[in-house]
Amino acid sequence: MDTGLINYILQHWWGNVSLARAFWVNLVMLYVALEIFRRFIFPPYIENEMAVTSAVVIYLVIAKVIIYSWQVVGVLRISDHRIKTDSGRTWANVAQIALVASLAVTLLTSIETYQSLQIFKQDLRLREMPLDEPEYSLDLIERDTLIHLRGPFQIGITNKVAELIERNPAIAGIILDSEGGQIYEGRGLARVIRENGLKTVSLDECLSSCTTAFVAGTTRTLGTNARLGFHQYKTYSIIPSIDVDNEQAKDMAIFIKQGVSPRFLEKIFSQPPEGMWWPEIDELVDAGVVHQVGYSPGASEE
Repeated sequence: MDTGLINYILQHWWGNVSLARAFWVNLVMLYVALEIFRRFIFPPYIENEMAVTSAVVIYLVIAKVIIYSWQVVGVLRISDHRIKTDSGRTWANVAQIALVASLAVTLLTSIETYQSLQIFKQDLRLREMPLDEPEYSLDLIERDTLIHLRGPFQIGITNKVAELIERNPAIAGIILDSEGGQIYEGRGLARVIRENGLKTVSLDECLSSCTTAFVAGTTRTLGTNARLGFHQYKTYSIIPSIDVDNEQAKDMAIFIKQGVSPRFLEKIFSQPPEGMWWPEIDELVDAGVVHQVGYSPGASEE
């Protein structure tokens, strides 16, 4: 290591640099740089489970233990010197208060990094699990311009829909008649629908995570007797760090992006997992969830 860098590190550690440099450069700027770097230790930059786990552990040890301790000790020693000599006592006190705030942020970001690692590992496990026989059906109707999806959102359904669209470029929309299911698949279908500019339709019922896919449509239509149902998510995960509120917030962001009114959003997760909120059609239209009502598939259906 360069002797100049070693000297600089030691000078900060013993409190022999200016308070401004120690706080703004060595603490704030370096902290921000490390937080920016943190995003590069997860997919799509690193995909291998062992590599991601190693990168997270190394990052936490180096950034959150070694470097952060060096940052804090240096600022504390400089601040203490300022207070004892009564030279810039006010700014020294401000720096100490900021250190307390930085400690809280450090704890939160460390927990978030650990949670991200657990979610990444869970996603890998889900991908590696043998898929059950599908309980859903995907049919092409109306001269292969519409997909009719019936049944639960099981693992792998997003890939199946994406493959169907790739093989049939004339597809312009998807009919969603589903009780919901895997929230990750609901989010995945929403992404596929947005990326391909598909319209969405429901002729029967679209519940729970199905509504996340439905609201992603460019135009959204309900059949005369169709309805949408909303409730809170539940998880069967054995990993305690999976945050249901956080997962709901991710899907709420999709509703917001699609122009759904804030007043409606206050209600979509109001019912417990065992219950269901069935908004009236007028409320769905007024909130921007549904654009039009009354749809009948062509004679090719059934």
